[in-house]
Amino acid sequence: MFDAGDHIKVKRRLYAHHGIYVNDCRVIDFSGGRNVLDRRNVLVQERTLKEFEGTRGRAEKVKHPGKFLGCLGFWPGPEWELPPEEVVRRAEALCKVAATKGAYWPSGSNCEHIANWCKCGAHESKQVRYVHAGHLVISFGLLVALGRGPDKWRPALRVVALASAAVTAYMQYEAWTTPRRWRPIIAKAEAVLRESDREANEY
Repeated sequence: MFDAGDHIKVKRRLYAHHGIYVNDCRVIDFSGGRNVLDRRNVLVQERTLKEFEGTRGRAEKVKHPGKFLGCLGFWPGPEWELPPEEVVRRAEALCKVAATKGAYWPSGSNCEHIANWCKCGAHESKQVRYVHAGHLVISFGLLVALGRGPDKWRPALRVVALASAAVTAYMQYEAWTTPRRWRPIIAKAEAVLRESDREANEY
C-alpha cells in the first residue's frame, strides 16, 4: 500500500496526524501524548502502522502539489521531494535527536512540520497556516461588528475583540519563536546525517 519514505497521514476529529512510513512495523512520527495539546509527553519515535492509524481512521499518502496558498505561503511541490532513502534517513536522524520531551509544539514543531521536513526539506504545516488564516478572518469580523453593531453589543464585543487580539499576539509570538527553538534540533539531525555519510565514505 505504501512505499518506504512516503509521507502519510490519518484523519482525526479536528486535524490530520502525519508521519513517515518506513514499513508496516515502522512509522516515524510525533507521538506519545494523550492528545494534540499534551506536548510534554510527545516524542519523535517509531510505531507500527496499525498504532499510527489508531481506531478512528485509515492512513493515506500525502501529495505535494506545489500549491500557492496566497498570503499563507507556498506548499512544496513534487520537485521538492527527496529520494525515499534520504527521507527515511532524515526521519531516523530526527528519531535519534528529537526523542526527548519538549521538542513538540503544536504551532511550530508538530507532526506535519517534521514529516514535511523529512520529505521535502520544508519545515511547514498547512494546518497551522489555515488556523492562522481562520483566526484572522474571525478577528476582522469582530472589528467590523464592533464598528457597525448595535451600541448594546459593544461592551461585550470589546471584551471578545481584546481576547482575540491577545490570541493573535500569542500566535504570532509562537510563529516567530518556535522555529528558532526547533532549529537546533534540525541542526543536530543534519549533523547525524553528515556523520553517517562520513562513516559510509570511510568504508
